[in-house]
Amino acid sequence: MDEITTELDSLNEEVIGQMNTWVDMLGGGGLGRLIGAVLVLIVFLIFKRVLVRGALTLLRRLAQQRAQSMMANVLDAFALPFQALFMLLGAYFATEVLELPQDINAVAAEILSVAAAFCIFWALFRAVEPLGVSLNHLVGRFGAGIGDDLRQFFIRGVKTLIVVIGGVIILENWGIDVSAFLGGLGLAGMAVALAAKDSVANIFGGLTIFADNLYKRGDWIETPDLEGTVEVVGLRATKVRTFAKALVTMPNAQIVDSPVINWSRMTHRRIKMVIGLEYRTTAKQMEAIVDKLRDFLKNDKDVAQTDVAQMVHLSDFGASSINIDLYYFTKTTNWVTWRDIRNRHIIAFKRIVEEEGAAFAFPSQSLYVESMPDITATPKDDQRTERKIG
Repeated sequence: MDEITTELDSLNEEVIGQMNTWVDMLGGGGLGRLIGAVLVLIVFLIFKRVLVRGALTLLRRLAQQRAQSMMANVLDAFALPFQALFMLLGAYFATEVLELPQDINAVAAEILSVAAAFCIFWALFRAVEPLGVSLNHLVGRFGAGIGDDLRQFFIRGVKTLIVVIGGVIILENWGIDVSAFLGGLGLAGMAVALAAKDSVANIFGGLTIFADNLYKRGDWIETPDLEGTVEVVGLRATKVRTFAKALVTMPNAQIVDSPVINWSRMTHRRIKMVIGLEYRTTAKQMEAIVDKLRDFLKNDKDVAQTDVAQMVHLSDFGASSINIDLYYFTKTTNWVTWRDIRNRHIIAFKRIVEEEGAAFAFPSQSLYVESMPDITATPKDDQRTERKIG
């Protein structure tokens, strides 16, 4: 490390000496040094385009040719900070050429060092997102990867950490002691945490949602309090768009503490149906109808045949019908496609019943009268009858 520092110092002195030689060729003096400083900035501006941008473009093309898209995206993120850093190097040599007074030179050096530190953290800040996306694709080759919401959460967290660390280092370079400030911030944080315990609970609830992968953006979920499509999974709350198109914001702690049904993770979609046959349907007709219904479901390409139940049975004697209970699942979980399949099946079931000469029952009620009044009786007889009844 010491050898590298020595080599850099000797290179710095050699470059500055060469620039002083150029200044002497320009006539020396204040005007010559000013012209020399401007020329240095122009040279670094030209070399910024040729060296930095050209080198990064070449490296990016090589990375794409070798299918290393992650490296190409990172180089894109580094482009602007590295160009700014190269110009800061030119500004440093320009100040050396000017030979400013010691006080001004110290201030300029301090500003340049802070700006250089800013460029480094700026490059890291810009590289976080492409690294996160590329790593997610890399992990996805070996598994399911990580969710978009979880990835965005970690990207925001890493960016915040970089900003905090960069701010602390820059303040330290300015000679500001941040240790006392951080200590006071810790005490204040404890007080704030006690006062905002509900917010802290929501934050931990959000971490639980990310860690357990309860749901992600676009999922259809149902809780005892709401049902709809998830639009935003935040660190404090989740925003759900109900089927009435209202947007509901639910604290994460409340969601974590309640049962959550994630309908988007259904493997199949269920169909439950009851067919009521008339009581005059014969036993032979009922047997034929049940067999045809079973054959229809067994041979339907949209009906799941494995890993799920598929049942067609005579279930009970209803109040006005003999009921056939159907219980099966479709392969698709898409709601619209499921409705189309159910629509087609209802027509097919109706056709099967009609082909067997049977019919669907409808709610009916039979009324039995034991005796009817004698319509030939005289009015007097009716009166006597009424008095007897009364």
